[in-house]
Amino acid sequence: MDQLHRASTELSVAVPEIWSANYYDTLLSSLPMADTLSKDYEGEIKNLGDTVNVSQFPQFSDAVDLPEDQRNDAQSITVSTIQLIINKRVVQDFIITNLALKQSLPAMQKLQELAIYSILKKIQAYIVALIVPSASAPDHTIGYNAATTLALVDLLAAKKLLDAADVAASDRHICFGSNQMNDVFNITGFMSNQFGQSGAPLQNGGLPEQLLGFKPHFSSLFANVVYLYHSSFFQMAAQEGMSVQNYDLGVDGTRAERWNCGTLIGLKQFGNTRVVTIS
Repeated sequence: MDQLHRASTELSVAVPEIWSANYYDTLLSSLPMADTLSKDYEGEIKNLGDTVNVSQFPQFSDAVDLPEDQRNDAQSITVSTIQLIINKRVVQDFIITNLALKQSLPAMQKLQELAIYSILKKIQAYIVALIVPSASAPDHTIGYNAATTLALVDLLAAKKLLDAADVAASDRHICFGSNQMNDVFNITGFMSNQFGQSGAPLQNGGLPEQLLGFKPHFSSLFANVVYLYHSSFFQMAAQEGMSVQNYDLGVDGTRAERWNCGTLIGLKQFGNTRVVTIS
């Protein structure tokens, strides 16, 4: 009886394994919010100091129609202060042994990219946690008209709140999760070729650049909450930009290299009437 040389047994040690230099990337959530917020005071905090004191001037009361023979009483306003404090150091570190550096496929760049992504993801989580829309009438936290389905009536209600608060029409943004983003495709007015670009959104799956004057942004991290806002409602400032530093751990006997990634930032909501949430 013939004897076979099989790859699974007799020749198993002679079958090489190939490790591709191309990595299969992990799917990462989009992180759009930080890029849409104001950074008006970042330049001022680059120097020494940990706090930016920002003065806010309220309006005068209504002007009066003064008769010719009457005097007018001078009015005053009280200036308030908003503090933007640099108090969050967000970091992610990793260590690679010298043996791994010499014998494994190059992984430094990929590890560094993922470390920086984890920092940016944490910053977005901080921002979302700090958002508190105005609760005084009219309430800027509103509910969906039907379950969690985003409809035109919901968007118009949010837009009316910002309009009534005299929020500037330019530089408005809307952030939503996958469910609400896809609900937009059921809003006839947005998808109609009478209002869009020949029905392109229904063809390519992309949203128009503007929805009721808001620039749309998507992230799966927003769950079923929709955020509509003007960029000036929230301020960010980085005293130290994204830093990536490498250290040889040989001084303490460890044959490895440590990579420290991080940034030093301040986050502050400045205006609670310039943001509306739908949830």
